[in-house]
Amino acid sequence: MTAYKLIRSDRKTLSLEVTPTLEVVVRAPRRCTQAQIDRFVASHEDWIAKKLAVQEQRKNAPIRRQYTPEQEEKLRRMAQLYLPTRIAYYSEIMGVTPTGFRVTGAQKRFGSCSGKNSLCFSWRLMLYPAEAVDYVVVHELAHIRHHDHSKAFWALVEKTMPDYRTRQKMLKK
Repeated sequence: MTAYKLIRSDRKTLSLEVTPTLEVVVRAPRRCTQAQIDRFVASHEDWIAKKLAVQEQRKNAPIRRQYTPEQEEKLRRMAQLYLPTRIAYYSEIMGVTPTGFRVTGAQKRFGSCSGKNSLCFSWRLMLYPAEAVDYVVVHELAHIRHHDHSKAFWALVEKTMPDYRTRQKMLKK
């Protein structure tokens, strides 16, 4: 069985994480027995192996490109000008209204939607084709209606943007 670090807390469910340092972390409710935790880890061995391989690849990947303050400022301005028009366009189509919009410096996610339906987008999104940017806008707007990645969420994304999978792949390059 995989070695792991156990963190107990006042949560209701078990969860697994593989960190960038290749550590397997299990979060568990205080009342959960060690046997239950071990069974949970054992039942997820394949998932753990895949995630360890992904993290190993990331560890050996080339270092992310650094941007000068001038380059970052230019991309932020682009985002501030471009994204509101796309948000307005797709908001009307989808029948949703965000409560706010911000441009952030997030490095690990292109966008997010808060519980209060405020949208955030990383300025790094401006480095991708417009089709990919629109996909992220639609994805985050869909979270206003569905704050999860349920079937209903993906159905809304697909209804709005039938080719979303192709656009999604553009972000992985």
